[in-house]
Amino acid sequence: MARAHGGLANAGKVRKQTPKVAKQPKSRQLTGRSKKRVQYKKYFHSDVLLVNGKPIGPNSFVLRKARGLVAE
Repeated sequence: MARAHGGLANAGKVRKQTPKVAKQPKSRQLTGRSKKRVQYKKYFHSDVLLVNGKPIGPNSFVLRKARGLVAE
């Protein structure tokens, strides 16, 4: 028979200790054709696609740093 790791009296301990934070209002997400357009522009119309002659992806550290998306 399988055993639980730790007693059941401890279940939910971390969630109970975590302070409740209200949800932030967010803008509506793009869907359909407009989302595809943004994805295309992010990948193909990027200002930097080559680093040392090697192609890089849209989420690479170099690109994010150039766009100011990395906390330093």
